[in-house]
Amino acid sequence: MNTPATKDTSKPVDRPFSPWRFARTEASKALITEAIAEVERYEECGGHRTRRRKQHDQETFELTVEAILCDLMHHALYRRPDAIYVTRSHAVLGGRNRYRPRVYGKTFPDVLNRLAAPELGWIVQEIGDSDWRQDARRTSIRPGPKLFARLDTGGITFADLGLACVAEPIILKSEKADFWDEAQVIDYHDTEETSLFRREMRDINDWLRSADIDYGTYKTDSSPVPDTSDRDLRRIFTRGRFESGGRLFGGFWQGMSKESRFDRLVIDGEAIVELDYAQMGPRQLYGMAGAVPAASDLYAIPGFEEHRKGIKVVFSSMVFRETPMRKMLRGSVGNFPKGTHISEITEAIIRHHPAIAHLFFTGVGHHVQRQESQIMVDILLSLKSHGIVALPVHDAILVASSNAMVAKQVMGDVFSHHVGLPGLVDVSSTYVG
Repeated sequence: MNTPATKDTSKPVDRPFSPWRFARTEASKALITEAIAEVERYEECGGHRTRRRKQHDQETFELTVEAILCDLMHHALYRRPDAIYVTRSHAVLGGRNRYRPRVYGKTFPDVLNRLAAPELGWIVQEIGDSDWRQDARRTSIRPGPKLFARLDTGGITFADLGLACVAEPIILKSEKADFWDEAQVIDYHDTEETSLFRREMRDINDWLRSADIDYGTYKTDSSPVPDTSDRDLRRIFTRGRFESGGRLFGGFWQGMSKESRFDRLVIDGEAIVELDYAQMGPRQLYGMAGAVPAASDLYAIPGFEEHRKGIKVVFSSMVFRETPMRKMLRGSVGNFPKGTHISEITEAIIRHHPAIAHLFFTGVGHHVQRQESQIMVDILLSLKSHGIVALPVHDAILVASSNAMVAKQVMGDVFSHHVGLPGLVDVSSTYVG
């Protein structure tokens, strides 16, 4: 088996274009109006258009200019060193599905080209490769000199930009072909189940949009800052099935370091605490097997008691894989004594957990993750009914410190309801590196 090439992590990673941003205030609207007028004059004087656009096409054109420039303004205000990647693929832009916004049409590349024209300089565009091979360069855009200048003279801030609440919150992705493959979104027909998922996510997102959440900054700060209005969560299912995955992604706090969350994040005017399930995955497996764990620490494997960190990595892989490992996993080699073979570790784990041994190497981890995600959704909805704002970070939540005990009780109850075992919840009020 060929070992996949190691990805270069030394360079900033471009982020995807968000087509949902819009000009919220008179200041940002004036900038967009100016850009639209300049593009139209450029088209007319340069002979790029011979007739006026139809009304529907004109509206789409204006919305496209607005979305591109607003996302780049947001990007510049965030002080990110990377670029934004976009698609110019006719296959993508020519199709219609639940995920495709109006601005993603066949004329999208033309609008990019107009804004990037040297005579205008609203954006800088680097056109990528036209094929889909691994590591092919994607087209990327950055703010141009004209946009930077107008940001400054217009005094544009985050408050001048809005984020439309029309993005699909329930996303289904295909199964990956290999480790480096990027799963593609899949269109689907709604069922009672997917409609329920969507209602749940919209209830949660509506609650978070109105919440009192802030991020502390200092005058000397020069690093990227988050946009605290970016709160919408989406639920991503995997492997082409709604029985797989379903974790919550999105929200400005998920991209923050754990240290920054404790140091800067404020909910309802209070410092936050983090509530995290202890040994969640293993306890879910015992619940699925209808068994009760005999040990208090399910990662404490005889013979490897001093190597708990490595055990967690191997244990997780055994749950998600469908075939046994033949060699040490990346990220676990340094966590075991030199010369230890992977089979010694996996056999020790299986011996220590006979009640769930039949679940290893069956791919059940995707179902475990699906259950975990529903547990998190139910926690957020339950806390909402208590008037408590909670921010999810995979299998943990962040709440105002005064709500820690109520949140802990809710997490325990919801876990017990889904798994059939008590939920073990750790509460942290400070960052431990």
